[in-house]
Amino acid sequence: MCNKTFKAEVSSGKNEGEFFVSIYSKNIKKALGFTPFPGTLNARLISDVEEFNNCLSKSKAIIIDPPNIPNTKYARVIAYPILLFNSLNAYILRPEITIYKKDVVEIIFERRLRDVLNIDDGSIIDINVILE
Repeated sequence: MCNKTFKAEVSSGKNEGEFFVSIYSKNIKKALGFTPFPGTLNARLISDVEEFNNCLSKSKAIIIDPPNIPNTKYARVIAYPILLFNSLNAYILRPEITIYKKDVVEIIFERRLRDVLNIDDGSIIDINVILE
């Protein structure tokens, strides 16, 4: 049931992705095997939100432990492998603590996705959940 392309509209986030990806960077590299660009690409699913999240739950969840920073408490982040436009391997991040609803996805990659894909706010992206 997950062999489907989901559409999402690129949008600006709360400008916190750079901070969080930067402090989680070493743990992301350890878990996913690459140093991420310091920031996320945010997109809002256009439709099929429940089906998308159901597919995501069947995907391989990769746990990213929080950084160990004295006097602070951060939560784990779950990463899910995806394909953008059926060709680019990236990951959706789902922090255990987040301000976003399930219709917003935060995507990481080793380079700035807006530049790699030549997209801006309002662009529509294709997301395929990778099942293993």
